[in-house]
Amino acid sequence: MKISKQSVLVSMSLALMLAFSLLTGCVSTQGRATLSDDTIRLPTENVNEFWDNKEWEELSKAEQELWSLVGFTEAVWIGDEKNPPEQELYWKQIAPEKRAVLEKLGYTESFWNNGDPE
Repeated sequence: MKISKQSVLVSMSLALMLAFSLLTGCVSTQGRATLSDDTIRLPTENVNEFWDNKEWEELSKAEQELWSLVGFTEAVWIGDEKNPPEQELYWKQIAPEKRAVLEKLGYTESFWNNGDPE
């Protein structure tokens, strides 16, 4: 049996994709990616846009817990309840422990106050 170079390359590519999926905690189920419970993603672009494009069910358990610590429960996330008052405050007006949580979610003082990613 002769194995072509193309078959070897395809097999290696599939193996690498599977290994990457397992390492990052993302495994596809029925065409939808799921996260491990302790995964916390750090947005690299516009933080608000990243999180605004996520459904509550798409967040890992750890992300849901972090958002809940800053007042964004599932009911708030889906629009059934009002946003927490901190959303209207400047960064320095927010309690330090809540700022630490927001930093874990990708927010910075500059972005929070001005929408500036730097």
